[in-house]
Amino acid sequence: MNEKDNVTEQLKELITVYGFNKNTLSQYLDLPLNSIDDLSNGNINFLPDDCTYRFKLFNKISFLYLSAIDDKDLKLTAFLQVLLSHHGLSKKTVAAMAGVETKDIEKLLSSPPQKVSEEIKYKIAVTVMSLRFFLKDCEPKL
Repeated sequence: MNEKDNVTEQLKELITVYGFNKNTLSQYLDLPLNSIDDLSNGNINFLPDDCTYRFKLFNKISFLYLSAIDDKDLKLTAFLQVLLSHHGLSKKTVAAMAGVETKDIEKLLSSPPQKVSEEIKYKIAVTVMSLRFFLKDCEPKL
């Protein structure tokens, strides 16, 4: 799949290709439901001219879109890095909570990443997802 450069195209693809729920998009983007359709069809005339508002809105759309097309291992590594750097958790803590060895965390974080079994990645991913969910209030707002 080719990455879409235009956020309205990204939004349209989220809806048409991935079947993303428009009500959820409406809430996430803080836009009325009919505006979701307008925006996905390329109409941005109804949006405020405020550059900061548009920047934040377009970033939110792109974040969702990139969730579909990004390299999943790279994304897991990035979320894991947030836990380690921003939240100050140790590799040992994440490994213990995931039920894996610390060396597995280190392999995943190495550059380039070393081979880690799908089962271990799954355990790490579920733990990272849970920790990010519970610690999200400690993170800066977008």
